[in-house]
Amino acid sequence: MNSHLYTAASGLLAEKRRLELVSNNLANALTPGYRAQRAFTAVFERVGRGAPPFARAANAAVAVAGAYEKPGPGPLRETGRALDVALPEGILLVVETAKGKRYTRAGALGVNAAGELVDGGGRRVLGADGKPVSGLGSQAAIGPDGRLLEGEAERGRLALVRAGRGAVVPEGGNLLRAAREEDIESVAEAELKPGWLEASATDPLGELVELIEAQRAFETYQKLVSVAMNDVARKAVTEIAG
Repeated sequence: MNSHLYTAASGLLAEKRRLELVSNNLANALTPGYRAQRAFTAVFERVGRGAPPFARAANAAVAVAGAYEKPGPGPLRETGRALDVALPEGILLVVETAKGKRYTRAGALGVNAAGELVDGGGRRVLGADGKPVSGLGSQAAIGPDGRLLEGEAERGRLALVRAGRGAVVPEGGNLLRAAREEDIESVAEAELKPGWLEASATDPLGELVELIEAQRAFETYQKLVSVAMNDVARKAVTEIAG
């Protein structure tokens, strides 16, 4: 395979992933608790280190090694809603999904028709006993200690966890999944902030700049692929076909 084509194609795929992440960041600019994601890449060479520099450069390739969240919480804003809650840094809620337990910082909660506590996506929020919190109605509220109240009656307590560095990875929207369950610990008490929400940490202007840069890089790699393909076609005609 033409080494230049391989190098250009690998860069094209890396920039494609970068564009996907930036587009997702912009789509979640208003999603509570969302934090912008970035791709990180790894460069590898298809020839040994003893090869001449020009050969190593021509046979280099880049691959997306994964994605990470940009650190730092989003701004807090007061909503006054009894079922909105801002979480301390590092603390997550636990929700039930078709794929199992997932974690989230999004504290915009509500009550479904069955009287169960749900997140903004309609997923049931788990209590400290590992079961969905139920028995809620129009007077439902969250206390600063994580208790769920219906009027004066306590209906349960939020399941709160603390995730160590790298213990959770983004899954989409504001959901996180466990990468290392052993680094996720239950938290008995935490100082919550009812009536407030952590807004998205996405900087729309910064993401637009990132989008333009990624598009330009993508177009550059497209041109390189086109040039390399033309070179392959020329060799096929002149050298192979005779």
